[in-house]
Amino acid sequence: MSNKETLKKKPQKKNVTQSKVDWEKPAKEKKVKLKKKRISTKKNAPKSMKEFWKEILLTMVVVSFLFTICSFTIFTLPKVEGYGMTPVLNNGDRVFVNRLGTIRRFKLIYFRIPNSKETSIRRVIGLPNEHIQYKNDQLYINQQEIFERFLQNQLDHAKQNEELVTDDFQLQQLPNVKYDYIPKGKYLILGDNRPYSTDSRYYGLVDEKDIIGTVEMRILPLHKLVSF
Repeated sequence: MSNKETLKKKPQKKNVTQSKVDWEKPAKEKKVKLKKKRISTKKNAPKSMKEFWKEILLTMVVVSFLFTICSFTIFTLPKVEGYGMTPVLNNGDRVFVNRLGTIRRFKLIYFRIPNSKETSIRRVIGLPNEHIQYKNDQLYINQQEIFERFLQNQLDHAKQNEELVTDDFQLQQLPNVKYDYIPKGKYLILGDNRPYSTDSRYYGLVDEKDIIGTVEMRILPLHKLVSF
């Protein structure tokens, strides 16, 4: 066997320094893991009451801001004033108004009263380009009889007492109306409590730009919650 082969087989001495490092390394890693665990535990620790109330306050501010934005663009929650829509709506009721709602016949709308800063809720009766007339408590639209189902009880009661729910009138008898049909962009609105309601018979037709939205639901009082 040659000297070179003997040298190859000769066992090498262990590096004491390297062995010490290898032994200490797991211990150091363990300490680092413990430190990380402590930091993680601190992060997950319960928040102080001060931080808790700060988050509650911030949430309330954000919700209030979003509610305000929506109330100017999507909906509004006005309170009913007066008895012009009795018995469907009573004084003090709170309703949900959809600012993006579609205006249709017999739909309740929330609008600004012509030549006034006041607002009101009434029912749409006549649409643009229509001829409207009431005669003997009968609604005529373009000379055709249209039944007002929402007035059924009042009509029956009035008939028994030989009275009228809605006094006879034609479009040209309304304030500021010059034609026998409703102009484009205008609407004829009436209250359901016809004998006592202030509506188009007193202040004329309502302009489309003055209609704030359609009344979709009564939300207060809660026991009278109902959609329209």
